[in-house]
Amino acid sequence: MKNKIYLYVCLGVCGFCLADSRPNIIWIEADDLMPRFMNKLGEGFGYTPNLDRLATTGVYFPNAVCQGVMCGPSRNGLLTNLYSHNLGFYRNGHLRKLPKGVWTFPPVLREAGYQTAYIGKSHIKSSADNPKATKDEALMGYGFDDVNCTGERYALWKALKDGKDISDSPFVKHLKSRGVYEQFVKDNTGYGNKSTMEEDIDYLDGFTAQVGADWLTKGRDPQKPFFLWFNFCLPHGPYDVPQRWYDKIADLKIPPPKTDSFGHEVPAPLLKDNKPVKSDERTEKDRLGEAANVAFMDAQIGRLLDALESSGQLEETVIIFFSDHSIFLGNHGRLHKGTLFEEALATSMIVSYPKRFPQDQINPHPMELMDLVPTTFELAGVEKPNETAKNGFSIVSLLEGKKSNGRQYAFSEILDAQSATDARYRYIVSEGVEILYDHECDPWEMENVALKYPEITKRMRKAVKEWMATSGPIHPPKTF
Repeated sequence: MKNKIYLYVCLGVCGFCLADSRPNIIWIEADDLMPRFMNKLGEGFGYTPNLDRLATTGVYFPNAVCQGVMCGPSRNGLLTNLYSHNLGFYRNGHLRKLPKGVWTFPPVLREAGYQTAYIGKSHIKSSADNPKATKDEALMGYGFDDVNCTGERYALWKALKDGKDISDSPFVKHLKSRGVYEQFVKDNTGYGNKSTMEEDIDYLDGFTAQVGADWLTKGRDPQKPFFLWFNFCLPHGPYDVPQRWYDKIADLKIPPPKTDSFGHEVPAPLLKDNKPVKSDERTEKDRLGEAANVAFMDAQIGRLLDALESSGQLEETVIIFFSDHSIFLGNHGRLHKGTLFEEALATSMIVSYPKRFPQDQINPHPMELMDLVPTTFELAGVEKPNETAKNGFSIVSLLEGKKSNGRQYAFSEILDAQSATDARYRYIVSEGVEILYDHECDPWEMENVALKYPEITKRMRKAVKEWMATSGPIHPPKTF
């Protein structure tokens, strides 16, 4: 659902005209981050000095939403620039392999002269073209020059539990070289046991940050601009960072959830992949754990920023921080995600590049994760970025002060439900039930005003229908 008329003005400082002027670009992706647990951009209680630093030097998009509200659909959709309904990938487990010949965005950057890299957690599926590929091999096949899939905490724990061989894991090799592998095994005898590692580098996300820092300072080709997609496992549970990180947040006053129920009827598809709160004590414990995990992740972001600064690349690098989605953590009396409410859709989007874009600003314009692909293309000097990308609208014009970039709504979906978000309202439809929230009056999404504002409801209903009709094929869940 795009306008087909585009205006491009050459300023003489982009693309291939002056290749050396093109910035480096790094995506830093968190996993399950609730934005309220950031300090400056949240509710003021998170320990996030480095995210605060990015917010101070960048632009925050509070209405940036994900398209798939679980790890797999979000990441694979971003790689292929396709919506969940295009892939038949609505929740983890729906899709075993990406389709044969699927388009991915990294080759476009490679052709534009960029070195491409992927480091960290991977929920990326291998292609049906090469179904037995390892994660590293699959990502290289999708157009990344350098790949280091450092692992996932839950996957490593489950493999240990099931007695599987994990000796090929880069993280396990690191632990063995440091003589702390047996300590790691002991830490993981129970799910969620706190790590006892004395050094941050011996916790998975600390190791991943070191891999990223090493690549930025020593591993990349200094003759080329780079694109790096860096993926954290944090702050996704289990909440098992070392005790010293719990000690660091001990004085924080972490508030309880803002809500404990819904103020209206909620269709079943919106509740299928999340669960009721078990107890207030458990919720309080999880919220404390989220704060500790976020604090640890923030410190590792600092290591990446320091690596850029020490190597003289910080001023020449566009830093885009975001999360694959968010989670309930007790709000509305629910846990987990997999739905279309604020607690699942928020992406904590920050774009920092003071050399070209404003600093310390909040932009309410709606945005999709899909927009990152054409945005990255435009920053890299790719011609006609909105046409080269399959979906999305570049936000460069928004960052440069324009009021619009052609997007009126940001769309999201789960199986049997869709939503549209703009700068003020969110519309959700499922099983014929329509929900409309006015975020200006109701930021916690408690009052359904669909009947109160019929014209807005009608307009957003039409937008969702047009999006579904014009955004490519609609597939049911696939398990191939």
